[in-house]
Amino acid sequence: MSWLDGNTSNGTDDAPAGRQAPTRDRLIRAFMHLVQQRGYAAVGTAEILKAATAPRGSLYHHFPTGKSGLAVAAIADLTDDIVYALHHAAGSKRNLGKLLNQMAAARAGWLRQTNWSEGPLFTVLTHEAVPHEPDIAAALIAASEAVTGAFADLFVTHGFTPDIARRHAQLARATLDGAMTLSRAARSSEALTEAGTFLALHLSKPDSSGTRS
Repeated sequence: MSWLDGNTSNGTDDAPAGRQAPTRDRLIRAFMHLVQQRGYAAVGTAEILKAATAPRGSLYHHFPTGKSGLAVAAIADLTDDIVYALHHAAGSKRNLGKLLNQMAAARAGWLRQTNWSEGPLFTVLTHEAVPHEPDIAAALIAASEAVTGAFADLFVTHGFTPDIARRHAQLARATLDGAMTLSRAARSSEALTEAGTFLALHLSKPDSSGTRS
C-alpha cells in the first residue's frame, strides 16, 4: 500500500515470498511499530532486535549511534515514502477534493487496522524527542519541510499559486494530524471523516476561493 492508502511506513518489510527482508529494513520496521505503540523512551534496543529477529550487534552495525540513529533512518524512510506518494498523486491529475478525502479515510483505515494502538511516528517522536535528541529534532524539521513542500506541489498542480499552495499544505497537514489524534483518542473515525469533508470542501477549488491570482 502507499501512504495515500493508509500505510505510514515505506514498506521496508516487503520481501519476495519465502525471503526475509534485509536486516536494516527489519530493524526500521520493528522500531516504527514499537515506538508508534508505546513511545520512544519506552522501547529499548534489545526489544527492537527481538521484534526484528535481528542478530545482536546488527543494530550498531547499521546504525552506529544506536536508537537515535535508527530513529533518524526511520524518519528519512517514511519521509521518502510520503513525498513519493504526494508527487505521484500530483502527477496523476486526480480530483483534488477526492484525494484530500482519501487521505483522511486512509488514516482512519490505518488506525482501525492497528486497533487504535499506534500513533503517527512523526507525532510520537516530536512529542518525546524534541528538544532532548538534537539529531532526531533536526531530522523531523527536514521531514516536515519535505512533506510540506510535496503537499504544496500537489496544490500547485491544481491551480493554486505557490504561496497559497504552501499555506493550504500547512493547513491540510495540521487538520489531518489533529484529526488523527482526536480519532485515536475517541477510537472513532468521526474526526477524520469530518476533516476529509472539510478539506475537500474548502481547499480543493482555487477558482471558488479566489486564490488563483
